[in-house]
Amino acid sequence: MLNRELFLKVMITCIIVLLLPFYNVSYSQEAGLAPQNTDGFETGDWRNFRPHYIGNSDKFIRPNFTINDSNAQMGNYSLQWQADEQEHEWVKVSNAFYVELPAEVSIDFRVDANDSDWSIGLRLKETYERFAGVRFSPRGKDRFILSLEDLSSSASEVRANNGSIYRLTLQRFNDHDIEATLIDVDTGRLIAKLNGFSSVEPEALGIYVYTGAGSDAVIDFDNISVKSAPYRLTSGKWSRSPHFVVLPQLPDVDEDQGNWVGAQSTIKKDDEYLMWYRRRNNVERGLGFGFARSSDGINWDKYDNNPIFTYDDELYYSAEKIHVLHVDGLYRAWYAVNHPESWYTAYATSEDGIHWEQHGLVLDETYTKDVDVVYHEGLYYLYSIKNNDQIGIYTSNDGIDWGLEGSIPMGVHRHVAATYVERTGEFHLYATGGFAGVSQAVSNDGINFGPFRQVMDASPVGLDDWADAGVTYLSFLTDGHGKIKDDKQMPVYYQARNTWDNNFPSWLFHGSERVVLAGHYDGLFPGVTATVLPQGGYEYHSFPFEIPRAEGIDMFTSHKLDVRLDRWAPDSTVLYGGSLIAEESYRGHSGEVHTQVQWQLTKLLPGENIELLFNGGLVANQQADDSGSLVLTAIVNGNDGPVEFTIQKASH
Repeated sequence: MLNRELFLKVMITCIIVLLLPFYNVSYSQEAGLAPQNTDGFETGDWRNFRPHYIGNSDKFIRPNFTINDSNAQMGNYSLQWQADEQEHEWVKVSNAFYVELPAEVSIDFRVDANDSDWSIGLRLKETYERFAGVRFSPRGKDRFILSLEDLSSSASEVRANNGSIYRLTLQRFNDHDIEATLIDVDTGRLIAKLNGFSSVEPEALGIYVYTGAGSDAVIDFDNISVKSAPYRLTSGKWSRSPHFVVLPQLPDVDEDQGNWVGAQSTIKKDDEYLMWYRRRNNVERGLGFGFARSSDGINWDKYDNNPIFTYDDELYYSAEKIHVLHVDGLYRAWYAVNHPESWYTAYATSEDGIHWEQHGLVLDETYTKDVDVVYHEGLYYLYSIKNNDQIGIYTSNDGIDWGLEGSIPMGVHRHVAATYVERTGEFHLYATGGFAGVSQAVSNDGINFGPFRQVMDASPVGLDDWADAGVTYLSFLTDGHGKIKDDKQMPVYYQARNTWDNNFPSWLFHGSERVVLAGHYDGLFPGVTATVLPQGGYEYHSFPFEIPRAEGIDMFTSHKLDVRLDRWAPDSTVLYGGSLIAEESYRGHSGEVHTQVQWQLTKLLPGENIELLFNGGLVANQQADDSGSLVLTAIVNGNDGPVEFTIQKASH
């Protein structure tokens, strides 16, 4: 069984090793994050899945999923379902897997039951209502029905044994064909195969469970695995990381009590990643703040003695979002506290980020909460929810005494995130929740912002599928002043929130929030293979998390072309180097059609001569204009195979 935690750490170690000699390196393997399409439940938590009720009850029913650590199918843990006196119908759903077509998903299961009032299945889900699936249901002693949930509804009677381990597999091909198989894991014998049809475009997968009232069925699942088309990430588009969940819920509060984590603040200080986050249960709301640290930004270790601090319970009854900066040798935190009449913003300081001194309220205006703060050129800029449906903009010389600079009417309660981009000298302001995913506005002075534009949506199904607030509480990976270097590489953490109007008596009770990773990338990243698109932009073959973007270069092509930049050395004679693989050339109505490739270079010296070499031979040279820019153009015959390219300063 694959140990997921160990596998992640090995992957990240490999990535870091690749990046150390960054400016002059030949990559022996793909850099960046690739999909983690296996889950053996070996972490002992539920970071990638959440239960979604699909039964008929209008009363609150808790799901009976637990982790089986006493007689797991394989390894130390299995995911277990236990029937009880109530009727249950659930889908354990996840969009943390890459399921681009053609896709195949499989899971091992074992059922111990003395009755026939149960069913299990596997689904590829486009939405909650639209899916393709396969179900396995009893029909008598040692007799079962394997059936497709698709346009064909084909089915087959099979024989199986109680307590044995079987593998259920569902495949969806590009031509709308689907196939399901049932295999005996111990012997490898194919028991049944079904073929059908479906036009579902999967966004997530689901583990289906039904048990009738009074059933004694105990069902274990393990070794879920997904195979799919090669991973692709479109440049210039906000996208979820293929590793997705970075801060799971456990062990802050018991799962059945609701154990949200989120409303986090993240900074990178030296070579360490730091996160402060709000802890919350489903009764008392905010329970204070937790702290976690990481060496890679993906695998986080929670502080053993969380919460690091909480609110004064004689004055307030809840705490929400926290935002932390590191300015003048101190960690400075602004956090939301709740009084029965309204929300306010309090302030605390710390020398180590763990032990805090609280200083009381710094914004006591009615309903001013969930702030983000940027420190720029000696001035603090604070952005908050104001009067429930506005964004308030404040400035301060010391982070304590604030002056209102203005407000932006939003029409609905929306959360706020902000950062300063050093490359452009612009402030970015983001509004999330309330409706329609994430919206962005930009400012040159941090006070007067342009119009908001929507940049990211909630998922249609999965961990962040709440249409009103699935993607919320954004926190960028900033320095201690709340700044990022480049808006063409913007990793962001957010609180994933799922549909809660789902058999729950109150939104307080859905309690399955967790912190996930996404990002916005554009340009070329050393070690990351990219497909250059004729319409402009790229498709990355891995998620370029924490890989510095190669500056001063962009590529354009007449046909799709794969490129990997293996060298970026702006201070040496050889500036860039890498490899190209073009599509095969063909004969068109005007003759042979080859691929035109162009490199747009900037940040050169005016008049500087630059050469382009293919496989060591000169194919083009150009002189930079007065702005230090030029375009190199060459033709690639895809039938000749891969091309090694070099861009260098001309020798004199």
